[in-house]
Amino acid sequence: MEAPALSFVGKNRPDQRAAIIFVHGFTGSGATTWTNIAPRIASDLRLAKWDCWTMTYGTSWLPDIQGIWSADADLGVIAQALHTHLGLATLAHYETWVLVAHSMGGLVVQKALVDNPAIADSTHAVILFGTPSGGLAKASPLAFWKRQLKNMAKGGDFITKLREDWKRSFEADAPFSFLAVAGEKDQFVPPWSSIDPFPTKLTAVVAGNHVTMLDPSDSTMVDLIARRITERDDDADIGDSALRAIERGNFLGLIKKGESHAAELDDAELVRLAIALDKTGRRDDARGILEKRQNPNSDVLGAMAGRLKRNWLFSGRRKADAEGAKAYYARGYELAKNANDLRQGYYHGINLAFLAQVLDKDRKAAKALAAEVLALCDRCRAERDADEWVDATEGEAKLILGDIEGAVDAY
Repeated sequence: MEAPALSFVGKNRPDQRAAIIFVHGFTGSGATTWTNIAPRIASDLRLAKWDCWTMTYGTSWLPDIQGIWSADADLGVIAQALHTHLGLATLAHYETWVLVAHSMGGLVVQKALVDNPAIADSTHAVILFGTPSGGLAKASPLAFWKRQLKNMAKGGDFITKLREDWKRSFEADAPFSFLAVAGEKDQFVPPWSSIDPFPTKLTAVVAGNHVTMLDPSDSTMVDLIARRITERDDDADIGDSALRAIERGNFLGLIKKGESHAAELDDAELVRLAIALDKTGRRDDARGILEKRQNPNSDVLGAMAGRLKRNWLFSGRRKADAEGAKAYYARGYELAKNANDLRQGYYHGINLAFLAQVLDKDRKAAKALAAEVLALCDRCRAERDADEWVDATEGEAKLILGDIEGAVDAY
């Protein structure tokens, strides 16, 4: 068997940091299986920051002649080849990737993920089309002359262990987004095998049979893939989807590294962990680890306040959240001023000014705080200690003070 090969789809852009890898199924190839879908994904503006590759490996109906001449590799070996490309070879420079697979290729992808935690941690999304995750009853009678068919057999060793490993590794908390897709008319890999092994919320059904599901006349499949890749967990839906995927991977890495011993982290690392939890949709957990910190410094108080403020703004406008945020910002503001910490001072101060204006409807207090914040920003610039937030802080303060032209200039 020839070594599995990779082919680039579309225009080669050497500075890209994220990639989509298409993996074909039994008797397919990178060129023929993805003829319709891959070029459309590569040219979709929503995915402009993602490179696209297809992986081709040996697979055919020809009988395996094991130990004598040559044979198509079993799925475990092909999964190791995928791991090699991602971890050590052609694709190793990417910081994150999406794995899109058809039919048997989805078993290859699942095997690579359960066997290699580092590969799973860097994977942003997995999308499987017509994959026999529950095995194929029709494969069993032919398994004696083809190892790949043996791997796909329902109740066989490969499928049984794969389902056990997947459940143990990813059922409770997968580091990647997941979607299993069935073809409405697919009877080669019926829905009981392609989507029933997974929770309903992680499945979808599209028009077509096992083959035509990948060759739609409309944009359904492209939209399905693009939306799964570009979805995010926080409250905005703008920006670079590849960068967001990389950031999410970094956040998950921070959580995996630090959550089990959060009490032992220093204040700066605790704040980073809380932000990571918040950005991956675990806002309550972020707040919980921060509130356990004894004698928090102004940075920790700011992180605690920020989580509450976001809860207030985006989760029902509960006044208790806003009042809690205000109390933490006030404590942080006093600590920062006492320590002559100008950066923390204008961070807490501008948030207090915002809450005075929006929550308390006290424009006088808001303007007084905004004036204090501008003075802190000026001192920071004079002492050459300003950070990247000083311009935006000045813009916010001037907006509260009614200096619209000055606010626009600062922003």
